[in-house]
Amino acid sequence: MLLEGLPPVGPHTRQATEGREFSATDSLLWSLVWAMWENTVATAQAAGNKKAKMPAPKRPTYPWSEAETGRPQMLGNAGNHSQDEILEYLDNL
Repeated sequence: MLLEGLPPVGPHTRQATEGREFSATDSLLWSLVWAMWENTVATAQAAGNKKAKMPAPKRPTYPWSEAETGRPQMLGNAGNHSQDEILEYLDNL
C-alpha cells in the first residue's frame, strides 16, 4: 500500500484514534492544554484556592476520552444559559 503523500489525518488514521480525525498536531496541542491546566491548578492551589483540582489524575489520551472517574470530561460550562440558547447562538454564527 502506498502511504506517501497521504494527509496526516483521514480514514486511514481513524482506526487508531477511536474513529475521529486526530493528528499528531492535535495530540501535541492537547498535551499543551493539559500542561497549562496543571500549571493553572498548581498556581491556584499555591494561592490558597482549595477547590482547584484537575478533572482526572492523569491526562486522557484524547480530549473526548472518559476520565478514570467513568464520566466524560467537562471542559468549561454554559453559565446561566440553557442548551437551547447555546444551540441558537451557535446557529446564528
